[in-house]
Amino acid sequence: MTAPQLIARALREAIICGEILPGAPLRQDRIAVQFGVSHIPVREALKELVADGLAVFVKNHGVAVSELSADVAWELTEYRCLLEGQMARWAVPSMTNQDIVEAKDILDRLDRETGIAEILKLNTAFHAAIFRAANRPFFLKSIEAIRTNLSRYWRLAWEELGHKPRSQREHRKILALCRKKDADAVGREMEGHIRETGSLIVSYLKRKSQGG
Repeated sequence: MTAPQLIARALREAIICGEILPGAPLRQDRIAVQFGVSHIPVREALKELVADGLAVFVKNHGVAVSELSADVAWELTEYRCLLEGQMARWAVPSMTNQDIVEAKDILDRLDRETGIAEILKLNTAFHAAIFRAANRPFFLKSIEAIRTNLSRYWRLAWEELGHKPRSQREHRKILALCRKKDADAVGREMEGHIRETGSLIVSYLKRKSQGG
């Protein structure tokens, strides 16, 4: 992994877990000193974060962490529905027993997990286990980019809004439909699951913006 990729990964994780807050400036000088590098890899790392949607260029002020936005959260939710619903439909006919076992194991670990960082990783791993059999690498890459942008929004759902029990029930239903090889039903359930989480986050962000 290159220096820009390492720096981008560290900053990305700090933004997602809330160590660097929305609106916070990402100062090149400070980051360069922190990682012991020149400005060049820092600039490349910041470009990655901007491409992810986690940061924005601010005229005459450099780069800052992007604000949490209800509109952006819902647009990304709609995009996820289009991609992940279809990926599920493609994947189900080719899923093996091993794929099912792996997905179940991830859900079992999620049931026991309490740390938000690990919960988010396992949540992503479950979806990846469902989609792998679709064998659509370009779609997977797009999904990964969307999920990276949405990770800090999900943190609100899992940590502040207590979404884990409901999400796990929906995950279990998706897995049960995968066992039945009902591709259309899995796609619909995946879309409903995504919209439910998105609606929860959007409602929360709107309340926050209104001082609620």
